[in-house]
Amino acid sequence: MSAKPLLRTSLIILSLGLGLCLAQAWGRPADSAPLRVIGFPYPPFMLVDERSKPAGPMVELVAEAFRRMGQPVRIELLPLPRALLQVETGEAGALFSVKKTPEREAKYLFSSEPVLFQHYVIFVASESTLAFRGDLNELAMASIGVVGGTSYGAIFDAAARQGVFKKLEMSSSHEANFRKLLAHRMDAVVCSRAVGVEILRQLQATRRVKISGPAIETTRSFVMFNKAVATPQLVSRFDQAVREMRREGMQGVHSKLRKYD
Repeated sequence: MSAKPLLRTSLIILSLGLGLCLAQAWGRPADSAPLRVIGFPYPPFMLVDERSKPAGPMVELVAEAFRRMGQPVRIELLPLPRALLQVETGEAGALFSVKKTPEREAKYLFSSEPVLFQHYVIFVASESTLAFRGDLNELAMASIGVVGGTSYGAIFDAAARQGVFKKLEMSSSHEANFRKLLAHRMDAVVCSRAVGVEILRQLQATRRVKISGPAIETTRSFVMFNKAVATPQLVSRFDQAVREMRREGMQGVHSKLRKYD
């Protein structure tokens, strides 16, 4: 073999190796294929707009973070059970926004930076005498609506595991729970305050439901990544992008989230 073909072959191998190293360093494939990122309908934070496109301040925040990373993404909103399944199987690379639990942390990568803070409260019918004063044992015999696959924060989740609640009623969505509450088919609904208020507004039922007592807990939610699809380097870069956005003074999409605090 002459020197020129040998040199050409060596350069090709070197270029391929360099491309692979850069891809690994940046935590994404060399061809920068879009990462499929899944959310779920969760108004006012995530919703489908009039054009059937994902919208809301959480969608904007996640999209902006990935844009700053230079990582192309395809964001979709699916029902939560389906979204959880797709990130589990690797059909989706990431899911936003969910809470950390020991079971999830054993299986997935999580962003270190929280992307959403929520106050979880108890909703009851306006005429209800059910009173929550901060002790979850007060709700032991109440029928309480929850959504399957959802974490309500460490305090509520621990009480549920310990069997404090005798009548937890599982539904497929928060809206379904509020419809049951309005139809007097359950005593209470546990939900993020902002989400519950928005759902009741959409149902034109804000005067028919009230919040009972203080917040159970203020929780933090994160982006959850499938380990087989996303690398620790990519997650680290996502955290860096979110930190940069916060250092800019909570402007833009962060300011839209703050009004729900």
